[in-house]
Amino acid sequence: MRTDNPSCLSVKLRRLISSLIIPLALLSACFGPDLPGAPQMPKLPSPRSLPGVDELLDQLPGFDLDLLKELGLPDLSDIADLPLLVDLPSVEVADNAIAFAGPTEMRIEIGEFIRGTDIQLSAIVDGRAQFLFSGLRAERIAGDSLDFDGTWPNIGGVNYLLRLRVYRVTEEYVRAAGVHRLVIEGIQPIHQPAMALQENLLKVTYTGSITPGDQLKGTTFGYVGKSEQGAEISGIPAGDFPFRKTGDSLRWQGMLRPDLPSQFDLRIVHYGESSVQVAGIVSLQLPD
Repeated sequence: MRTDNPSCLSVKLRRLISSLIIPLALLSACFGPDLPGAPQMPKLPSPRSLPGVDELLDQLPGFDLDLLKELGLPDLSDIADLPLLVDLPSVEVADNAIAFAGPTEMRIEIGEFIRGTDIQLSAIVDGRAQFLFSGLRAERIAGDSLDFDGTWPNIGGVNYLLRLRVYRVTEEYVRAAGVHRLVIEGIQPIHQPAMALQENLLKVTYTGSITPGDQLKGTTFGYVGKSEQGAEISGIPAGDFPFRKTGDSLRWQGMLRPDLPSQFDLRIVHYGESSVQVAGIVSLQLPD
């Protein structure tokens, strides 16, 4: 059976997505207590109801639903007017830079900064969250925005764009969800498969499509071409099996730059004579 046949590809992608429905359904149970009107039974969110996923699904029809679980996203399907990727300003990405974009959700404790920004939650009074934006006071309630455009602190050449909406305010914390984009300049990927990342990682989605002879941006992996054993990947450590089929995992660990450890957990979405497509999660060890 040819893997580049459109009808066969559609069947394989449906099977792959179906096999991931149960883990995704369990996700809402993990976050249920924090969600407004949370159901007693686990509720399966529609992937297209989550911020930023609609664009990813349109861009890459085989987008792996299990990626939502790896991102740690709760069920946001009942929350209206969450920002989308189109709400982020467009950016120019140089050849030696890489951009990651996708959905995000977070819990912000009193006294904490939103990671990568100058936005701090200073207090919560009578159900109203008091934030400081570069030291300037701003009150926020459910439905209000939390936006940031700027540089990531304590590291050069990393720009961060964030579009959030507050969806829950408690006496102790705020929950917000939306989309973000990270642009990293001067990438120089070095593969270090045995490298261990620390905790408190920033996780972002990644999609890529390359033709034979090209490399996946941000990694040292390339595409040799289609074979009977699957998609042949170059840059795999000596002695490791270099072939992957649709749905197979592909991990890259190393230094995205000399000061930025990273890990790419990808899956093969589709491969054929002309290209290979991948989707997954990138974990970045950024400073606080």
